[in-house]
Amino acid sequence: MQVNHKYNIYMFIATIFFGMTYVLTKICLNYSTEFHIISFRFSIAFIISLIFLHKKIFPIKRREFFYSLLLGGLLFLIFITMTIGVKYTTATNASFLVSLSVIFIPFFSWVFNKEKPKKSIFLVLIIVLIGIMLLTLDKNLELHIGDILCLICSLLFSFHVLITERFVKTNNPITLGVLQFGEVAILSFLVQYPIEKFTIPKDEKFWISLLILSVFCTVLAYIIQTISQKKLSSTLIGLILSLEPIFSGIFGYFFLNEYLTFQQYIGAFLLLISVIYVSVKN
Repeated sequence: MQVNHKYNIYMFIATIFFGMTYVLTKICLNYSTEFHIISFRFSIAFIISLIFLHKKIFPIKRREFFYSLLLGGLLFLIFITMTIGVKYTTATNASFLVSLSVIFIPFFSWVFNKEKPKKSIFLVLIIVLIGIMLLTLDKNLELHIGDILCLICSLLFSFHVLITERFVKTNNPITLGVLQFGEVAILSFLVQYPIEKFTIPKDEKFWISLLILSVFCTVLAYIIQTISQKKLSSTLIGLILSLEPIFSGIFGYFFLNEYLTFQQYIGAFLLLISVIYVSVKN
């Protein structure tokens, strides 16, 4: 099997896990609060990563430590906006909106890498805007806070993808990935105490969902993505990740009984073809 094909398959598997994230987060929110979920999730992810990957993490270079601080801080903001966003919208909506990071990547690349995006992408932005409106606006033509937060998450995530791509070229991708987990766990605990009373959920469904979220959707998926970004371009990564909302929609249908209206299906379709078009064209 060719090297690139192997990493394509790895990213496809990671995308399935990413698609599960929104549904599992939604389930966890029934039993706990946002910062509790983030802190528990990334604490478990960090501990498991240290146990199984410690030989590939150490020694840690000074620059890897500082790079991971930047990436971890950004990842913390990504998961705050995503987790709170999922609380106030559907898992399906959240996944489609977060997937728009692919649309924003060429613009960030324009700023940081001086790679001017193709003119067609500006037309795609109009289609994306229409898709967002059809997917998210209610009968009163109001955009809900959950959808807004997921859009912000999408912007942050696209920035994270490009920065990660730059850092992994000359640094250990596993070290960067694992240290990010630790920083997100610490930051979420620090923010949690002044805002939320610390409690340990007792419901079995919470812990089953959280363990899947921590092990498969966090440790395995993010390590796969970080390693793959050393072998694949950010655009190809984006193309594979564009399948994420499809998996999320499937999981949302079977586990949360989420349904889209005809209008929302049209909006979701416009967003999906926009994401795929931008990825292929770039």
